[in-house]
Amino acid sequence: MGCALMLGGCSSHSSRQLQALSAVGAIQQDAPVKARVDMQIAAPPAKVWELLIDASSWPTWCPQIESVKAPGPLAMGTQFIWKSGGTTIHSEVHLLDPDRRLSWTGVASPARAIHVWELKATPDGGTLVTVKESMTGPLMTWLYSSDKLAALETVWLTALKQAAEKKP
Repeated sequence: MGCALMLGGCSSHSSRQLQALSAVGAIQQDAPVKARVDMQIAAPPAKVWELLIDASSWPTWCPQIESVKAPGPLAMGTQFIWKSGGTTIHSEVHLLDPDRRLSWTGVASPARAIHVWELKATPDGGTLVTVKESMTGPLMTWLYSSDKLAALETVWLTALKQAAEKKP
């Protein structure tokens, strides 16, 4: 199928190129669908980090995530399968910088995505969390919008905030 028929999903980026972007904490800037959301969390980066790398626990604190199959805490090279909004996503971790950055690629037909989490300690002992994601694939702009992606990232960040700010 030619690029003109793919309507916003044509990309010259191969899976290997997306993995290389993910490995440095970057998203695909020319992707037809992308989002960036920031949120302040009143918990230290270590607490936020523990929630993020314990992928199997995501469904217990984030209602939009239905299930996760992971061999343990996320680590470099971890492959995991998760389901969100009825979509099954096959992901692989390409960047893991404890308490600071986590990035993976994901494939859910027809989409290919890069998902990046950045954690920055704030002077008040909290964490500024930034999540960035890019998605590409055939007809992607018809199937999904950047606004919808940003809204879903906000839901995930809000759930993360609530879980991290709970008293131990």
